[in-house]
Amino acid sequence: MNRYQEEQFIIDGPHHKFQINVATPNLPAPEQGFAVLYILDGNAYFTLIKELVRLQNFRPEKTGIDQMILVGIGYPDTDIFNDNRMYDFTPPAETVKLIERTDGLSWPEHSGADHFLDFIEQTLKPKIEATYPVDQTNQALFGHSLGGLFTLYALFTRSHLFQQFIAFSPSIWWNEQHVLTKEAELMNGQVKRLFIAAENSEQKFMYDDAHALYQRLVQREQLNHVEFFSLDDENHMSIVPTGLSRALRFVEVGLTK
Repeated sequence: MNRYQEEQFIIDGPHHKFQINVATPNLPAPEQGFAVLYILDGNAYFTLIKELVRLQNFRPEKTGIDQMILVGIGYPDTDIFNDNRMYDFTPPAETVKLIERTDGLSWPEHSGADHFLDFIEQTLKPKIEATYPVDQTNQALFGHSLGGLFTLYALFTRSHLFQQFIAFSPSIWWNEQHVLTKEAELMNGQVKRLFIAAENSEQKFMYDDAHALYQRLVQREQLNHVEFFSLDDENHMSIVPTGLSRALRFVEVGLTK
């Protein structure tokens, strides 16, 4: 079975340090380089996605998933999720109005998405592209929940950074759906692809928000392809492993066209 070479390093960001995990196929790169998938919440999802890709690209002609470079963006000394994700993944706004947390605690520091995008654009991507055989025209971003919110924000405000965007259960509700004020910045007919997944059984408003966005983007033809995936019997966490193979096929099909 195909193996990956892995590397991990710590890199300074504008607000805190990041732990970066990179998995590279252990075989010669194609002339144009490998497609690359950047994975938010790397502590939680890097290994899961790496094993899904590794298993399914054993028979890419059957699965539709071929070799790609994986870049997990996580945090040092973190088991799964870190409060710094709240800062990184949430868009800034002049006024921030948040609902009360179910655990009664105050919200961690937030609204740093522009600084995180600066880090990705000015520091991380140049390092990855200078170090590994990356096809700079075939790059994708994956995020779940608040990471899905950030994925949409990146699409709306800096779509030039990636060609493919994967948003699972995006937290569109954040700050009274402020991210949707950036939706109008999308130009019609952009050669970008978006995959949205949302569960339809736990927090119904999250499904409704995501599906409404999908319908608007399709009707307005603002992107060249948008896909929506959902299953009624999945929850906010189980939608990720359930839908990932579908999302990876979506990305790979798009990258090979």
